[in-house]
Amino acid sequence: MNAVEFPSHPHPLNLKEFSSEEEENSRICGLCGETLVGSGYECCQCDFAAHLGCAENPPSVVIEESKIHEHTLTLLPTQVSFTCNACGLTGDRSPYVCLKCSFMTHKDCIEFPRVISINRHDHRMFYTSFLGPGKWTCGVCHQGMEGRYGAYSCHHCPNFATHSTCATRRDVWDGRELEMNPEGKDEENGEQLYFALDETLILHFSHKHHYLRHQDEHTDAAICCGCALPIATETFYRCQECDFFLHQRCALLPQHKTTFLHVHPLTLCSDDERLGGPNGLSRCHACELHFNGFSYRCLECDVEFDIRCSSVTEPFEVYCHDHPLFLDDVPTDEIENAKICIGCGLEGLKYVLSCLECNLHLCFACAVLPSMAKYKYDEHLLSIHTGLEDATGQYLCDVCEKKIEEMGNYYKCLSCGPVLHTSCAVGSFRHMRPWLSFISDGCEYKVVCNDWTPQLRCSNCHNDCYEPLLVMSTTTNTDDAIYLCSSRCFTAYVPV
Repeated sequence: MNAVEFPSHPHPLNLKEFSSEEEENSRICGLCGETLVGSGYECCQCDFAAHLGCAENPPSVVIEESKIHEHTLTLLPTQVSFTCNACGLTGDRSPYVCLKCSFMTHKDCIEFPRVISINRHDHRMFYTSFLGPGKWTCGVCHQGMEGRYGAYSCHHCPNFATHSTCATRRDVWDGRELEMNPEGKDEENGEQLYFALDETLILHFSHKHHYLRHQDEHTDAAICCGCALPIATETFYRCQECDFFLHQRCALLPQHKTTFLHVHPLTLCSDDERLGGPNGLSRCHACELHFNGFSYRCLECDVEFDIRCSSVTEPFEVYCHDHPLFLDDVPTDEIENAKICIGCGLEGLKYVLSCLECNLHLCFACAVLPSMAKYKYDEHLLSIHTGLEDATGQYLCDVCEKKIEEMGNYYKCLSCGPVLHTSCAVGSFRHMRPWLSFISDGCEYKVVCNDWTPQLRCSNCHNDCYEPLLVMSTTTNTDDAIYLCSSRCFTAYVPV
């Protein structure tokens, strides 16, 4: 077979068929780094091999100008172990090298953008070829960094930096280069969400027809129209004309938010602007619970989060653990042990917070549980606890009379003693306002309070309903009213 010469390699290359069955001895293309299958070229002198397309249309041998290095870079098309100066990771073939300063880089790292925005930080990030001495921790993966390699750093926050490869991940960076955009031009100028008439009176974008007055007295019955949780002991705003309440923290939410939950910025939406609309229902992309009220929504790809999950930041301090938690973005199938939430025992969830020091995981539904809950048979508020704090084997839930699991969340009155499961105290419809009506699959449903008299049965799982809020419908094709005991049963019963 005649040898063929290519500028991508100093020796002649011979045509060869590479079998996909040779897994242990599989060959790697010396130009692109991918596994060789089918027709390709190999060098008999130095064990170099390449795809047909890579050899016939090889990468540039010389790059005069690049974004990451000031000198000319030259391709070294051979198998050689090296550490990439641009990202700090190792490589084993075909680096680009600088003959003046011994700089070596992967081909893919040459095009690192100089200026970007990421969803882990509020300021722009700038590529630097050298972080400098000191102890550095990546703001994305939270692992250590070596200051002698390329990275992204913030000009406003001198201690914040990320690995080059972490900053340019598809779930962290939206793919836009900002080098030619003056700072601030890429950010939207949001309209003012409320207008303050004085220190106690505001006009809010979600309730434009009436003014809201600041209140600080306690109210057990009122429900916040922003987060759908009880006002309880928090300060709030109240409409003087109708039953509209807002926690102060919900009234002062920013219009735009950057969060690690999504690669694009999110926009605050009122009930009327949610994906489900004013007569529909939304489901949070992080905790997977149904909700109404305010949401943070991506206007580019119609992903929606409730305001509790979108308020979670890193590091996340949690009531049941001594160490901070961080977003765990390693898929379960890539680790030996499944990520099981310590609060509810669920696994296989997309969004999980994990401890970097312990094998501990917490789902978002448990992470944003309210710290206090109201129980109709107790004059005090119940506070949240976990089985990690004390031995709970002696406790039976006051509602369902079943055992409190040793490793789960529960609510307890420290004065009187009542103890409730999380599901019995706040339930999975906790992010929905009582008596809310909505349409799903052509039927009207209503969120109703469960007073446990008489005992109702779920139309999906056929078990007794113990959660404090239920979904009910009388407009279905059946003669009897439909009761659904949990968000999981509602999802299984109603196509949404």
